Amino acid sequence: MDNQKSNGGNGSNIGNEGSGSSMGKDLGAGRSDGNKGNDNNKGSDLSKSATDMHKTIDKAADAAQPVVDRLASSAHAGVDKVSGALNGVTGRVDEKARQLTDAYKNFAETGRDYVRTSPATSVLVALGIGYTLSKLLGRRH
Repeated sequence: MDNQKSNGGNGSNIGNEGSGSSMGKDLGAGRSDGNKGNDNNKGSDLSKSATDMHKTIDKAADAAQPVVDRLASSAHAGVDKVSGALNGVTGRVDEKARQLTDAYKNFAETGRDYVRTSPATSVLVALGIGYTLSKLLGRRH
């Protein structure tokens, strides 16, 4: 600040280079045309490196595509295998459910027929089962 000249309180020297003040100076005034050419070269260098990066990314994508295809086909095969296994299990479960339903119907029909043919024995068996259950469940107190 010691290098600045006093202007006597008037603003007539503001923005002049010889005033000793750096305010108002053009920040790019000291550049030559050669530096502007470097700015253009920097832009073209950035453009070239961006292009190179795009090419590298495209090469990587092309190289990765067979791996992705193999993974996708393996995943599809796995899904098909699981689906086939589930279809087989579903079919077996449906068959077992039908067999169980048929067995229940057969057991119920046989029980009804037995009660009709020998009611006294059925009542005595029912009383015995009831008594046993009451003794087993009555001990929980």
